[in-house]
Amino acid sequence: MNWSVFEAKVIAIIEKVMKKIMRQYDERWVTADVLCEHVGTLTKRFMKDHGDMFNRTRVEWDEEDENGKMRHVVSREWLYPLHEIQDWIATGRIKELKRIS
Repeated sequence: MNWSVFEAKVIAIIEKVMKKIMRQYDERWVTADVLCEHVGTLTKRFMKDHGDMFNRTRVEWDEEDENGKMRHVVSREWLYPLHEIQDWIATGRIKELKRIS
């Protein structure tokens, strides 16, 4: 058996599992401002113009108003997955972004 091929396969599997763990359990959802602080290549202007190309979400919740009536609230700011975007940049997948809408 070729041990260097075996070693490369084991390393690839470990890297894949670690990335999955980071995305599922240690992902940090951040605002565009915080994302730009962590990823210097992304600017606030870029995020304003092209943020919809990223996997993003808004915080939503139900709350009771002053009259006791429930209402659905949606945050104004988008949240972005920091580790996922950093991985896209590290692996070059950032070049493949396409507008979702």
